[in-house]
Amino acid sequence: MGMVESSLVWEQMDMDAVTVDFERLFPAFSFDAKAVLSDIMSGQLAEALKKLGGGLSDAVLFQREEFRTLFFTILILGVAAALFSNFADLFKDHQVSDLAFYFIYLLLIAVLIHFFSDTADIVREMLNNVAVFMKLYIPTYILAVGSASGALSASAYYQLLLFAVYLIEWGYLTILLPLVYGYILLVVINGIWMEEKLALLLELLEKVIKGSVKASVWLITGFSLLQSMISPVIDSLEFSAVKKALTSMPGIGSLTEGMFEMVIGSAVLVKNSIGLYMTLVLVVLCAAPVIKIALISCVIKLSAALVGIVSDKRLTNCVSRVGEGNLMLLRIALTSMGMFMIQVAVISYSAGQAVR
Repeated sequence: MGMVESSLVWEQMDMDAVTVDFERLFPAFSFDAKAVLSDIMSGQLAEALKKLGGGLSDAVLFQREEFRTLFFTILILGVAAALFSNFADLFKDHQVSDLAFYFIYLLLIAVLIHFFSDTADIVREMLNNVAVFMKLYIPTYILAVGSASGALSASAYYQLLLFAVYLIEWGYLTILLPLVYGYILLVVINGIWMEEKLALLLELLEKVIKGSVKASVWLITGFSLLQSMISPVIDSLEFSAVKKALTSMPGIGSLTEGMFEMVIGSAVLVKNSIGLYMTLVLVVLCAAPVIKIALISCVIKLSAALVGIVSDKRLTNCVSRVGEGNLMLLRIALTSMGMFMIQVAVISYSAGQAVR
């Protein structure tokens, strides 16, 4: 199979218009899109990643001072709360130590809520960006899928990709994120009581959120696999019929067969290259927010582990559960990425099988 000129593919797929829209919607993330696709189609993945990494280095801002401030603030407030709790007998009136503890608890909650709100805003923006990104590239990718696999497969996978976008925009943004907000609110209230009266409710809500994320992945993956069992087979029968009709032509049958194989092989190459291009760009686009969310979550969980050595159980559990809430946000963000990566992988494999 001959090499497909990337510039020709770029023009036929109208990638210029998509790139312009991409740069307008994501001004902080810049890279040479045409060069990246050319490297992918020629098999130079290292060069493609290097070009994408250049854009990432400009977009990623590691706020080390912010993370350091969060870590030491939690430690200092945790130690202060431990002092008032452990030396309560020094006060004639225990109400003084209790009031001091709750004052420190409120300060700590204010800090944690501030960082959690920032993390939630990052996740909300990232989910919107993922949905917008897929809306931009779905038509181009489906056009490549149709050229390589057939109109039936392209139509079916177009519906699946749109369904995934709808699931993110409605399910994740409308249901899961508010549930995580509710979880954090209950964590704050639960820390007021020594008995932790809301512990079971928090555990139930955590299971619901995590189970919903897993269910969405299974739902998308299951639909993708079921669709890949039907549509590509029908399209492959059509391709086989066309191929037999062309090869049966007297005199030019063998030449026609070779040209048919070359055209279909080139279409599969274009489809897989665009799929890989979309996957890499999506991963790099989401890398900066994912890294920041992961670092905030790790800092909170680490500080909770250290504070737990000396501090009050209520305060320690509160910090730890806020860290768990941030990890839920991280799980939602990663799932939104993985949902499309799984679909692109299934489409690339099943569509490749359809023309064999």
